[in-house]
Amino acid sequence: MAQTTVKKEMSVTVADILVSQGIMTKDQVKECEAEQKKSDTPIGQIILKKEFATNESIAGALESHYSVPYVDIENYVIDPDVVKRVPERLARKFKFLPLFKIINNMSIAIADPRNLFGIDEIRDKTGCDIEVMVSTEEQILQSLDKYYGSTAPVEDMTDMVDEILQAEFGDLDEEVEVEKVKEVSLESVSAEALESSPVVKLLNTILLRAIREGVSDIHIQQEEDTMLVRYRLDGALYQASALPKALRTTLVSRIKILSGMNIAESRAPQDGRFKVNAGGTEFDFRVNTMPTVYGESVVLRVLDKSTASMKLEQLGFAPNTLEIYQSLVERPNGVILITGPTGSGKTTTLYASLNKINTPDVNIITVEDPVEYRLGYIRQTQINVKAGITFASAIRAILRQDPDIVMIGEMRDHETAEIAIQAAMTGHLVFSTLHTNDSPGAVSRLIDMGVEPFLIASSVVGIVAQRLVRGNCKHCTENYVPSERMLRNIGLQDKTGATFSKGKGCDYCRNTGYKGRVGLYEILVIDDIVRDLILNRETPHVIAKKAKETQNFKTLVEDGVDKVEKGLTSVEEVLSVATAA
Repeated sequence: MAQTTVKKEMSVTVADILVSQGIMTKDQVKECEAEQKKSDTPIGQIILKKEFATNESIAGALESHYSVPYVDIENYVIDPDVVKRVPERLARKFKFLPLFKIINNMSIAIADPRNLFGIDEIRDKTGCDIEVMVSTEEQILQSLDKYYGSTAPVEDMTDMVDEILQAEFGDLDEEVEVEKVKEVSLESVSAEALESSPVVKLLNTILLRAIREGVSDIHIQQEEDTMLVRYRLDGALYQASALPKALRTTLVSRIKILSGMNIAESRAPQDGRFKVNAGGTEFDFRVNTMPTVYGESVVLRVLDKSTASMKLEQLGFAPNTLEIYQSLVERPNGVILITGPTGSGKTTTLYASLNKINTPDVNIITVEDPVEYRLGYIRQTQINVKAGITFASAIRAILRQDPDIVMIGEMRDHETAEIAIQAAMTGHLVFSTLHTNDSPGAVSRLIDMGVEPFLIASSVVGIVAQRLVRGNCKHCTENYVPSERMLRNIGLQDKTGATFSKGKGCDYCRNTGYKGRVGLYEILVIDDIVRDLILNRETPHVIAKKAKETQNFKTLVEDGVDKVEKGLTSVEEVLSVATAA
């Protein structure tokens, strides 16, 4: 393909092209450019975040503008041998994927065909004439992870470990090294030494791998003779690597320095956080250390800032369930409770709810423990017990700040619950969370906390219970027939022998058969009938039964069954969080 096609109008931006093709308006471009100046985020990411365009519409616009063909990588046969001949660093630098090679001509899919300098460098480094196609950045990055792997090679990790041991302890044999390591303490490791140490490279590799794989938590766990690095991906933990115990001091100290912790304190738990910029996207890491018998255990929660801007439509609500929830969110007052165990996505749902109603004419204040994501135009307060800031005391202060909407991270005690309910009864919309197994169970939980039934009935407007299950990997999903026992446990005994979907395992999903997560939801609307049941202190079972009869109430399992039948997840995954009554 003639390169003159790609070279035209080099100064034209992606935003200009989208405007010229009617995909975006000039006002939308100005809005994106204003945010870019504040956040220094690439404008393409801002366009996607604000949903002014999709990856596919951007790629189609580029194809039309440059007369460069668009390629759907997911449905394209790629020669893996050609991919392996291109250095990973080069491919990731310019976000391109080699597709195939004929003699001295290599065809590539690239996210930005305007990058002529990049294409020239690819030509120079590969020694091939380059034929350009365009694809979405998301597809290209996923494919790079698939073909190059989303981690540094084991040899590289080993080299880093050897380099750290050499720098820290010298050229020692194994027996002497163990003795020397016993003498090393946190106090002896200076911040300056750590900044220049190879341990920085090791930690960067651990963090980058976590970001690439999309994990939610990194666990650095101390054992008697080793240090384990484990990742939580889609809710499940797996071991990523095992490191020598000699690295405990330097690796933990490096994390503490980044997180603003005291590196000399190893006998008490500490909390901190730091930021990492990877591929133009900023990630927050919330860090906690805890002393154990073999040394300090560290857990890093990976917080992708894009989660804070998620919309309700992206969470996985069924259409009718979403409509019900949106009607609750748009109410002028009342208490809305999100329930479920730790890790069920309650915070994400709360933030998406606030994003739905966050407008310039509304005053929203939150009190959280901790503040996980920063939200624009919303005032967020973090619990600090040592300073006297508890949920109850913070809510009292918030109510003197003239709020319209209040979000309370969790109702933990009678005092917090009662103040929140009083706030709702005086005209505020209040969001909060509880740890209960289902939505009717939240009523019993509040009563157990000492809240009078008449207060619950007159203030709570809706309760949402939710769970997260792993979604079927779209690259390896195949049909299968679950056992009769599984179908019976999920309430599908009348569908014995029926065919459902499940991933068989592939490179994209680390051979688990699952990629990403799917939300399961049940919503209990507190209508007049349910209010009477609450006043009469009826059990959660009675409330659920009556709600099914009067408001088409669907349980978590029933929502899970719908998603199993749509091929979004498997019977086993739904059974892992709940069973049919």
